[in-house]
Amino acid sequence: MVFNACTITKVQLGGYNMSNFNERAKDWDTESKIERSNAIARSIKNNIKLDENMNILDFGCGTGLLIFPLIEKVGAVHGIDLSPNMLDILKEKGKDYKNLTTELTGIFEITSTFDLIMSSMVMHHIEDITKLAKKLYDSLNPNGVIAIADLMKEDGSFHGSLDGIYFLGFSNDFLEEIFKDAGFKEVKIVENIFIIEKNEKKYPLFLLIGKK
Repeated sequence: MVFNACTITKVQLGGYNMSNFNERAKDWDTESKIERSNAIARSIKNNIKLDENMNILDFGCGTGLLIFPLIEKVGAVHGIDLSPNMLDILKEKGKDYKNLTTELTGIFEITSTFDLIMSSMVMHHIEDITKLAKKLYDSLNPNGVIAIADLMKEDGSFHGSLDGIYFLGFSNDFLEEIFKDAGFKEVKIVENIFIIEKNEKKYPLFLLIGKK
């Protein structure tokens, strides 16, 4: 159970480094990110039964790339992020969806509860995963579920800079221990839901599913 913590040298909010996300927002929706988000959404649909009464939270939602493949299958989606520029783009893209709300905040500031909490490529930016797991558990309704997509363990070459990166991917053993200790009665890790190819390497993603 090995992980790498890195020192944050730029301004951070709620565990995320926000130094360049606002600048990148306008160019965020690349073909590769859309393909990745669609693959994560498919894995969520394959592993979790969605219904029209379900209330979903997407934390670190960005421009909503994970939200829109799922929004028509659920009752309501609340997207939160710490980048106002990302949220502005999300709100413009989702202006015709009455069941979409947004909020400029972080996961640790949320006080409502949800049936499903999801995220994509956010967890490695959060320093205290034990605190995160407990917060997610407490923010679920009875029988609620989490669906967290992120990098499987990697060698540190995925990011050009480790500023704002607390974990170089995650191992199954680490995740299972942390989330079971937080109270989740069932923890499942679906490996290789998508492969990111960059730096002449392949970086597989997992989907962590935890049931309250």
